[in-house]
Amino acid sequence: MLRTRKQLFAVLICGICFSVFLLADASGYHLLKKIPVVNSEGTWDFASIDESARRLYVAHETQVDVLDVDKETVVGKIPGAQGAHGIAIAPDLGTGFITNGDGAFVMQFDLKTLRVLKTIPTGNLPDAIVYEPATRRVLSFNTVSRNSTVIDASTGNVVETIPLDGKPEFAVSDYAGHVFVDLVDKAIVARIDADKLKITDRWPLEGCDRPTSMAMDRKNHRLFVGCRNLLLAVLNSNDGKKLTALPIGDNVDTTAFDPETGLIFSSTEDGIITVMHEDGPDSFRAVDTIKTQNGSKTMALDLKTHRLFVPSGEVAKLPPATPGGKVRKKVAEKTFAILVLGREQ
Repeated sequence: MLRTRKQLFAVLICGICFSVFLLADASGYHLLKKIPVVNSEGTWDFASIDESARRLYVAHETQVDVLDVDKETVVGKIPGAQGAHGIAIAPDLGTGFITNGDGAFVMQFDLKTLRVLKTIPTGNLPDAIVYEPATRRVLSFNTVSRNSTVIDASTGNVVETIPLDGKPEFAVSDYAGHVFVDLVDKAIVARIDADKLKITDRWPLEGCDRPTSMAMDRKNHRLFVGCRNLLLAVLNSNDGKKLTALPIGDNVDTTAFDPETGLIFSSTEDGIITVMHEDGPDSFRAVDTIKTQNGSKTMALDLKTHRLFVPSGEVAKLPPATPGGKVRKKVAEKTFAILVLGREQ
């Protein structure tokens, strides 16, 4: 009996130690605030932050919602979009770019006034878009035409169209002249030389099904690629070598990396943000799982405050418009908001 009690006490102590370990290891992120965004019906897509101007841009079908991330209020809208998807910010040039999937063009706008300056033709269904500051070029990734439209960010003129031989989903720049894009149907990451305007490398992602999100640790040359088979693949961005894979939620859509804290965030359509930590260039571990809201698949990370801004709303599924078509989605009226997650008490 005494031995049994000692065993039970040991198990209890181990359980307490394990619980304390988990508590100490948690990210500390939780919901701080919910910012309502009125007159913004329809589904949303990518969100981007202009760190210098302290503005958040959220693609929202026929418009882009603009918020002040410090005051946590809506400050404006960019109307006239036709299926807005991604936003690229060129703060050094005072301009931004929005992909319009339904119209096959990119809108160039003024960061201060939000006025549309130009519409730039692209391939079919432009989705992801990235600004590469070393070359001052913007790359729009066109899903249906499977190519990238390269734009001179200074003039708004198209300088090249790069064939991709695959369906692009998301892209990041290393800020040194290279852009990395995942090709969802090929399970490949392609590296593009933004100066020479060509693909220089194509890296197969073994064990990764439908890569859809990407983030980068530029200091340690690491790529974090979100895969739809509930994994986050970690690659060396110099040679494409796969280092490891970490478990994440279902239907990942956005991944972000915070270089100051070493935290990696993967946001998924099931309303889960998986938090991991980069202990070192070749060492990673799971830290936390944050529940947001079903359908809240995208997010933006503010590197100044380390807060996450997560677009959300009550999403209902509608039957296909035609037999055999895709299931449609609709956001319930007056439910669209931005969830603000942070570590503050």
